[in-house]
Amino acid sequence: MVVHPVNSPESSSDVVCLLDTDEELVRRVADLLTSTGADVRIFRTGQAMLAEGDLQPLCVVAEMRLPDMTGVELIEALRHRGVASPVILLSAESDVATAVSAMRAGALDFIEKPHVDRLLAWHVRRLLESRDVPSADRPD
Repeated sequence: MVVHPVNSPESSSDVVCLLDTDEELVRRVADLLTSTGADVRIFRTGQAMLAEGDLQPLCVVAEMRLPDMTGVELIEALRHRGVASPVILLSAESDVATAVSAMRAGALDFIEKPHVDRLLAWHVRRLLESRDVPSADRPD
């Protein structure tokens, strides 16, 4: 896995921040995202990522229930700091209310963990290619 220095402005546009405590999922998703051309930075908590300072990643991929905050709280903290990067939230236990709150908070997508691989690869490829928020042609 290739990781550029966080403070390097020329590298931060290809950085994907991955936040989760599930070691197997982190390893699998990091390998997948690296294969798309992204540089992956792994964090176990929201505060660990927020402590990185001026990071403006390509996107943030985070578990909805981190040990120190929810995905919605992470989105709010990022926006408060001026980080406009798209946020994709993951959850093993999802319900409609949680998904709706994530989308209302500004999440680019809310993905149930059984569907992580294909959807994340699609989002990151689109972001790397266009440097834009993907459109509605999301795969199922």
